[in-house]
This record gives sequence, C-alpha cells and structure tokens, in this order.
Amino acid sequence: MSDQIASFDLGPAWRRALLIAPVVVAAACVWFAARWCLGGELALWVPEVEGMSRASMAAAAARLAPDDPQAHFTLARLAEMSLLPDELPAAVAGYERAAALSPNDYRLWVELGRARSAAGDAEGAERAHRRAVELAPNYPGPRWHLGNLLLRQGRIEEAFAELRRAGDADPATYRPQVFNMAWGAFGGDVGRLRELGGDSAAARAALADYLLGRGRLDDALALWREFEGAGLTEEQSAVGAKLRKTLADARRFHDALSVERVLRPVPGAGGLPEIERVTNGGFEEAVGPPGRHLFEWQVTPAEGAQINLDVGSPRGGARSLRVLFESPGTLDFKNVSQLVAVRPSSRYRLEYFVRTDGLKSTSTLRTVVADAADEYHPLASSDPLPVGASDGWRQVALEFATGPRTEAVTINVRREPCAEAVCPIFGRVWYDDFNLQRTGGAADPRAGRRDGDSGRAR
Repeated sequence: MSDQIASFDLGPAWRRALLIAPVVVAAACVWFAARWCLGGELALWVPEVEGMSRASMAAAAARLAPDDPQAHFTLARLAEMSLLPDELPAAVAGYERAAALSPNDYRLWVELGRARSAAGDAEGAERAHRRAVELAPNYPGPRWHLGNLLLRQGRIEEAFAELRRAGDADPATYRPQVFNMAWGAFGGDVGRLRELGGDSAAARAALADYLLGRGRLDDALALWREFEGAGLTEEQSAVGAKLRKTLADARRFHDALSVERVLRPVPGAGGLPEIERVTNGGFEEAVGPPGRHLFEWQVTPAEGAQINLDVGSPRGGARSLRVLFESPGTLDFKNVSQLVAVRPSSRYRLEYFVRTDGLKSTSTLRTVVADAADEYHPLASSDPLPVGASDGWRQVALEFATGPRTEAVTINVRREPCAEAVCPIFGRVWYDDFNLQRTGGAADPRAGRRDGDSGRAR
C-alpha cells in the first residue's frame, strides 16, 4: 500500500489568523509577566548588592517593569543615598513615580515628603506628608514626619499637635522624643510638656521618667504624687521604683518613703511603712526578696548561715527571725538590715529582743544603728552577743540622736570583724519585736555616745 499523506485545508487567511492570535496574545502575556517578575525581583535584590552595580540593576529593573512602584522606589532610594545634591531631583522624581503607581501606600508618600523637603520644596513636602496622614491616620510615622516638617518651619503649635498624636500612637518610641523636642522648643517649661503628654496616667508616668533623666527631681515627684490612691500599671510602678531610688541616692528619704507608700497601696498585716517606725518589726509578715521595697527588712543569703522565719517559741506574735550559723571558715555577716525614716535633731530609743542557743565564736553579732547618709560612723551599737545559750529572750535597748540633716537610719545586724585568719561561727540566734520610739527633739547630734566611743550607745 502506498503511503498516504493527510492534508487539512484551513480555509481563508482570516481563519488562520484567528487560530494564531490566541497564541500570540498568550506569548505576549508571558513575556510581559516575565519582565515584570524579573524587574520586581531585581528591585528587591538591589539593596543586597554592593558597589556601583546597584544603580545599573535598579535601572534595569525599572526598564523591565516600568509600572512596578518598587523599581522606581529603589531608583529613588539609591539617588537619595548618594548624598549628592545633583541626585535629589532624580530621587524626588523616582518617589513621585512610585507614589503615582501605588497611590494608597502611605510609606511612599512619607518618602516623597522627605525627599521634597531635602530638595527645598517645603510646600510639596507638606502635601505629601499630609497625604500620608490621610492614608494612615492612626499610624505614628506619618504624623511624626509631618510634625518634624512643621517644626522646622517654625509652626510650633501645629507641629506639636501632630507630634503629640504620634506619641499617643506609639508611646514607647515617640513620646520621649516628643518631650525632648518640646524641652528645647519651650525652654524646659514643664507645664507645656504636661499639655503635650496629656492627662492619662501613662503619659504622666512617662513625663515623670523623662524629668528624672533631666534631673528635675521635684517636678517628677510632683507628678508622681498624683498617683496616690490609684492603681498602678507595671510601667508606672517601674517609674516609681526609679524615682524612689533617685530620691534615696539624693538622701531625700522622707520623699522616698512617700513614693514607697504609693508603690505599696495594699498594706500587709503591719501596715504601710511610716516615719519613725520599724516595718514588720515582729516578723509577722513574710520577708520579701532584697530590693523589692526600700523601707523593709533586707535579708540576703549568706554561705554558712541559714536565715528564715521561725514559728517555734517567738517572743511575741507567731514568728521570729532565726539565723542558724554553720560556718567553719570566716563569715562576713551583714545580711539583715532595715532602712527607717526618722526626724532630724531628735533622740530615739530602739528596743528589740534576742536569744541564743549554742552560739560559738570569738566574734559574734552586734546590732548597729547608723545615719543612712553616713553608715561608716554608727550612731549606736549594741554589745556583742554572748556565746552559749541565753536564758530565754533578752531585751536590748539602744539610744541615739540624729543629726540636723538626718532623714533615715539603718538598723543592721552584723558580725564583728575577726582578728583571726580563720574565724568559725556556729549556733542559733533569734530576733523579735523591734520597736523605735522618739524620746526627744532638737537633740545634740553627738548625744547618745560615750566619751571616746565612736558609736556605742549609753
């Protein structure tokens, strides 16, 4: 059988064209899509490339994808990064083209506003920034850039209206910067800073923190006192703790006490800390970790000594403080103390109870009272505890006088320095019922000391 060749008659040329047209259209779509994707990918990769090839890659991306805003944005950013004045018009043109291609992207309008401002076009920059604010009214960035532009133009009130809203939208990032700018613009006027921050508790806490950094301690304290009686957030409590420490470092212990009373709105069984009162003097409340509060017992761990609250045979109440020593080597013990606010130029009597059991050492414990501003010169000191076991609870009383500028004293249970290189200590000691009483005022600061004694009570 002879080979047969099949043939098809496609008819007139217009029919053939109809069959070919979809193929051509599909090929064109594939081509343009490929160009767009390649241009977009090049635009995204340009920032990762080093050297002069960045510009050529960005230009290629713009040619391949002329309607891709990312390509024009990249070209504009490269022109801006050159820092050459001649490149600013190219940067502005690139941002304008990108914003025109993606008119609802507020970020492109922000960049256009920045570029126009750098090029000296203040009016155009304002229009761009206001458009960004219209597109993203609740975002802090657009308002921040608009506020900065207005501030550079001397339009103070308009500027801070925008800057304040930026601070409200993102307090952690922008509010301290707003305060810093307002500090310079208004010459440190705290009232104006207060207006800018607003009346919210968070804004007042942030302003108090800022004023602390500026060294305006009294202004920060005045703001803090507005929190009295109100519940505190974690952020506000952190500012309060910082204020309390700053006041204590400045030896303003009475003010530090007032801050602590706000930080501790729910008193324990022993109540809030007060002036001329040992907090938790009978150890009826739990003793918190060191540094949590300022005017309470500070008990730190010690190697060779166990310190805890003991419910066995307290002198009064349900608990006492027990220290169990098991140290075969030298132990420098200064691990139980409390800061107590007092009045200047006054006489005091500190009473407490102590008992011992099996105490063995050549150097035992003393209780020392010192001015909190000068702890190296005690106001009064007890005799060292006797070794062995005591016959029940023994009362100890220390009398001392505060100086004309004394606002607080420290009560410190500590061990006397050892004369020997190796100085072991063993045994148990209990303390209970610390009580402070004022016995007189307008005292001689040196009262309460024996002649020739640097700190031992009468």
